[in-house]
Amino acid sequence: MTALNVLLKDIGRLEAELYTFEIKFGVKSNDFYTAITRGNLEEFDALDDYRMEFIEWLALYKTWMSLNDKYRQLITRQPVPIQIKANLELANA
Repeated sequence: MTALNVLLKDIGRLEAELYTFEIKFGVKSNDFYTAITRGNLEEFDALDDYRMEFIEWLALYKTWMSLNDKYRQLITRQPVPIQIKANLELANA
């Protein structure tokens, strides 16, 4: 398994967790991130249940952004055709 495969698994796991929040609150994670970083969600600060969920959602999204940046860096160093070939060779080994 290549470094990109491990990273993709981690990204996929995070995306599944983010999706749970997106369905619950009815907005995509990037829109939530924009709103919370601009201070547009202050009205929820007094609501303990939502505040804790927002903290978790924010942490997951920041982690996702970091892993996505790492993926972009790795895929730049190992272009898509080379990555596909490496995966196929591993699968057939």
